[in-house]
Amino acid sequence: MSDNTSSRVLVAGATGYLGKFVVKAFKAQGYQVRVLTRSEERLYKEGPFTAPPLVKSDVDEVFVGEITKPQTLAGIMDGVDLVFSSVGISRQRDGLSFEQVDYQCNRNLIDQCRDSRVKRFVYVSMQGAENIMQLAITQAHEKVVASLKSSGMEYRIVRPCGYFSDMGALYDMAKSGRAFLVGDGTNKMNPIHGQDLARVCVEAAEGDELEVEAGGPDVMTQREAAILAFDVVGKAPKITVIPMWLARGLVKFIGMLSSQFGDLAEFIVTAGEIDGVGPKRGTTTLRSYFEGMHAANAKS
Repeated sequence: MSDNTSSRVLVAGATGYLGKFVVKAFKAQGYQVRVLTRSEERLYKEGPFTAPPLVKSDVDEVFVGEITKPQTLAGIMDGVDLVFSSVGISRQRDGLSFEQVDYQCNRNLIDQCRDSRVKRFVYVSMQGAENIMQLAITQAHEKVVASLKSSGMEYRIVRPCGYFSDMGALYDMAKSGRAFLVGDGTNKMNPIHGQDLARVCVEAAEGDELEVEAGGPDVMTQREAAILAFDVVGKAPKITVIPMWLARGLVKFIGMLSSQFGDLAEFIVTAGEIDGVGPKRGTTTLRSYFEGMHAANAKS
């Protein structure tokens, strides 16, 4: 354990898939951990796609506030040395846009760092952003990066190649008996487990590398990942391909009904046609992740 007992980290996004792992990782490394949340109760519940529930000993301080409302954040940076944020839209429920959440909420945190003793800000963006700058989600993430670079604070950017939580959808489809892929499924990827990525985030916070890309140990295509999920659930693979021309048409239709859902759909479709491969910093295999989900499902 590093001697970080006098260092306080603020974790924003602590109720999300990555955030729960990050809280535990910083605590294990000896930090005093303050978390920002709208609901303290949610901290102690199991998170999405096998993210662990936190326990009281994982957290030293709970700051209850609404990150979309800066007036509720007064004093949040008092005594804080390091800020970590994985705040962003993972499920489109509140009718808010990527600009309003992924950018503005993080911008509110950056603004709160003024006149504080915060030394460094660690932010989770995405790998390969330069190739998909036409997307609203990418533009929002990279506006945060630009704000950090011009803030005068030290910063670290972590760029995962994708999350195992996203792969959980493949397991759910395989369990139901049929998987749907956007495009032919030949794009390559190596997503990373949340626990592995949390370790990378702590290492980035303490290291000298300004931007850190992180992937898991397995490089495979989307189709191969789907077949793996079927193998774990013990079913013959049944895969339906949604052609890109049809997927693009659906995106335009969804966008006419809701710009927020349209932006999310465009991101999902684009992810189905580009590669997302980076350094193999994770050690947890996708098979073991699927097997864990399957074992948990069998108990429920």
